[in-house]
Amino acid sequence: MSKYNNILFDLDGTITDSALGITNAVVYSINKLNNLYNLNLSIPNDETLRKFIGPPLNVSFRKYCCDDEKLSYKFIKFYREDYNDNGGLFKCTLYDGIYNLIKTLFENNYKIFLATAKPIESAIKIIEYFDIKKFFNGFYAPSIGGQIKNKLDVLIEAVEKENFDKSKTIMIGDRIDDIDAAKNVGIDSIAVRYGFGKEEEFKNASYIVNNAYEIFSILTK
Repeated sequence: MSKYNNILFDLDGTITDSALGITNAVVYSINKLNNLYNLNLSIPNDETLRKFIGPPLNVSFRKYCCDDEKLSYKFIKFYREDYNDNGGLFKCTLYDGIYNLIKTLFENNYKIFLATAKPIESAIKIIEYFDIKKFFNGFYAPSIGGQIKNKLDVLIEAVEKENFDKSKTIMIGDRIDDIDAAKNVGIDSIAVRYGFGKEEEFKNASYIVNNAYEIFSILTK
């Protein structure tokens, strides 16, 4: 029998390669801020744009564009205008082997949960688009217009509401937010190299993998 029964998946960079939709929306929002408020914010380079994938948007904006809290919320508004209203959220693909991984875990009675800092409304649309919502037991994420939550907030809520046996629970993600949040709530983690994180972000991970097949091996051994 596997050590783990409760499997928490991050979305961006773990289930989906969402780089195109997210980075396009970041550029759209910065351009709109510049035009509407007569600003001169620089468009981040490609490497920095990819750092917006995963962490809360207001945190990334203040870190990489402008350390202004009020402006960061305007940034989020325009970002969502492009990402949600203009269809940017569907400019993504499933990583190789992920559909079969999640389906097989479901068929073998694992409990599967989504744990993302992306707004729940967008996250649900994406997993419905790829026809994998039916495999999930629950969804943990902030709501649009609600309190902005980081990954630690999300995992605390999930662990408390589901009353997980922490020794049988594991978080799968691609960024330091996923790995360190898992450590802080007392559960194991799998860091995936195929996403958007860098190797130095994985120092607190319980396991590091290259693909979905290696995830399956860890969960079933």
